Amino acid sequence: MGRLVLVEAMLLLVPLAVCLVYGESEWFGFAVAAVAATITGGMAELLTRRTPATIRSREGFIITSLIWVVFALFGVIPFMLSREPLGFTDAVFEVISGLTTTGASMIVDVEAQSHGILFWRAFTQWIGGLGIILFMLAVLPELNKASGISMFQAEATGITHDKLHPRIRQTALSVWGVYSVLTVVSVLLLWAGPMNLFDSVCQTFAAVATGGFTTRNAGVGYWHSDYVLVVLTLVMFVAGLNFMMMYAAVREGVGRILRNSVFRCFCLVTVSAYFLLLVSALMRGEADSVDHMVVYPMFHVVSAITSTGFSISEAEGWGEFALFLTILLMICGACTGSTSGGIKVDRFMVLRSHCLNEIRRTVFPKRAYVVHLNGSALSGQLVARIMAFVTLYLLSIVVFTGVVTMFGYTLVDSLFMVCSCIGCNGLGYGATGVEGSYASLPYAVKWVLTVVMLAGRLELFTYLVLLLPSFWRR
Repeated sequence: MGRLVLVEAMLLLVPLAVCLVYGESEWFGFAVAAVAATITGGMAELLTRRTPATIRSREGFIITSLIWVVFALFGVIPFMLSREPLGFTDAVFEVISGLTTTGASMIVDVEAQSHGILFWRAFTQWIGGLGIILFMLAVLPELNKASGISMFQAEATGITHDKLHPRIRQTALSVWGVYSVLTVVSVLLLWAGPMNLFDSVCQTFAAVATGGFTTRNAGVGYWHSDYVLVVLTLVMFVAGLNFMMMYAAVREGVGRILRNSVFRCFCLVTVSAYFLLLVSALMRGEADSVDHMVVYPMFHVVSAITSTGFSISEAEGWGEFALFLTILLMICGACTGSTSGGIKVDRFMVLRSHCLNEIRRTVFPKRAYVVHLNGSALSGQLVARIMAFVTLYLLSIVVFTGVVTMFGYTLVDSLFMVCSCIGCNGLGYGATGVEGSYASLPYAVKWVLTVVMLAGRLELFTYLVLLLPSFWRR
């Protein structure tokens, strides 16, 4: 933990440098945070340097669950010491929202913030996109052993956690290589349009990490550019794919992706949702231009299913069906191994196959049925784990929606904000939409949603195992 905090101290120097480049006084807040992280991490390292430590599966779960909270505790300092300071609760929500790539913000007027603060918001998303632990595995060679594998398995999203290379650090470097290339390409494409370099970098960090923080009060609609929406749609779609699969495709050819059944299903779901939204617009008589027929609906669908949370002001007026479809897309999510949240398309494919097998078993009880995914047979234990996850995910939505309604919010508003936070989406509607914001929520609701964001980012099990008494026994 001490070493991980020392790395965070170095990361804080990047937005500090941005403040110095723009001549902003917020550099002091980042300096304080970096010094605090250095002292804390250094003390932890010194006090335990002679203590033999073996990091097994249980320790991996503890470190992974705690490091996201510890990172947030140091990350809040710049927000609390800025010229437009946030309170402790709002600052924690903002940092957790960034690290979990949720994108729900406590800052109402983002254009009043300094370049350093805006960059830090975007940078937390980029770091948290693939995961804090996966980032550390790439930069800390000493984690290239069983300890790194246990933490990687505790943090990584998905059904299985296959490695691309025998050494876990090489796997982390390969995935981060794809992630970085996508980031550079996106920056150049946006910079070639109406955005300046700073906005291009920040919007790219948000899109590649499927986070959703923007640098403008009007969001991505500020630029009034179809070019920007099309580029961001493509970047978000790619970010919703499995990064390990993309790395394998780089080595073996694009056919590796095209043959992947999860990729084809993801495309089918995305295109189907787009056509449903288009039909809804035609029935309302609002599909009167290319923007309303192609650009806006596809942008909204990709933003919702990849949990990016970029929004356009027109979307909230699209009617109840669009709201219903958006909630379904937020719950669905993109592919496992991506930066997106939600249940993931892969799990829904397994759920569909398992349900069909059970229906067949009713008619032919003596036959043996196996669930397949991408041509591989899944074990009964893995299928049971997937069923348990889907059940717990939906149950969590029900429970937390009930909790939020206790504070006087409507069922639809409560359901939307819980689905948005547990799916690390950040979209707003009603109380958190155009007429309101997450900043207007009571402190208690903000803390509830903070917990929901963390649990959703680490896919529930990493935190739920800590509640088991048997987990803490020797």
